[in-house]
Amino acid sequence: MDRFPDGHHVRLRSLLLGTYLHAADDGIGVRLDPDQASVNAAWTVHRYQGEDYAIGHLLLHSAAFGRYLAATDSWAPFGQRGSRLELREFDEPEVGEIMWEARPRKRNNAVLLRHVSDRLLRANGGRLFNWNSGVTVDKIENLSAMNRWVVEPIPPLQAYPGVPNPIAEPLSSRKFMCLPLEREPPPVRVIRFQRANADGTFNEDGWTEFQFRGNSSYLLRLELLVRLDIVDFIMCVRAGRYGRLTPMLANLPSGTGDTLDIVAIHSLSPGADELRYPDMDTAPDMDAAPDIDTEPDVDAETDVDAA
Repeated sequence: MDRFPDGHHVRLRSLLLGTYLHAADDGIGVRLDPDQASVNAAWTVHRYQGEDYAIGHLLLHSAAFGRYLAATDSWAPFGQRGSRLELREFDEPEVGEIMWEARPRKRNNAVLLRHVSDRLLRANGGRLFNWNSGVTVDKIENLSAMNRWVVEPIPPLQAYPGVPNPIAEPLSSRKFMCLPLEREPPPVRVIRFQRANADGTFNEDGWTEFQFRGNSSYLLRLELLVRLDIVDFIMCVRAGRYGRLTPMLANLPSGTGDTLDIVAIHSLSPGADELRYPDMDTAPDMDAAPDIDTEPDVDAETDVDAA
């Protein structure tokens, strides 16, 4: 677990395919993508010690949306092995779906990510199946090179980079749709928000809410600027009551729920000093990366069971 320091950011690269674990723009799906500079490729480490578990577990939440990497029991889509992955909220004290363990490989500087259900994180696709960008969890018995992941630490930025620029999206419906390809406006969602204390804490009973249409975090910040009557603040999203605050670095997810929790932390407060932002413009150190190894996993059982 030394490769996953609590609160730091990492990329996860498929050792065999060279593509990265990405949070999909809808805030629900997970996929492979070659773009290492996208904030969707950044994952924040949450080391968790729960009452119902004898050992600590690894949680990973998206630096783009704050939602946690979770295994499901649903069948994977056609062409993929195992069961679906998704992003979900940490909304209960114990959520087994988001609990993982990292197991180092012997032959490579890579890891296996083992879910508490005894399934392994798996990349899908390959050179002959480059249309397939799925990521799943699969049985340990099917262990192969597709289960090996390289952990790339992402250094922090010195200052909050801000939210993305405004995006073009239809924010009102037309009474008569003249064009067959006219885009429907995004749905209205509920924004629950509050201003944090100087140390970054906040009152669970102190939420105020309003309705907001659109996916632009830029426009959302303008709305909160008026409602909070402050200028210098950092928007943080909280994915579930027990989720950690995640500084907003991307636009709002297009496919998640009806409610979004936002905590505003004053930029000059001690609470803001505790926040971390991944420097996505820093390329990983490829000289230190492991060589790709496609040989059969003759030591598979040992690798999985090693503590």
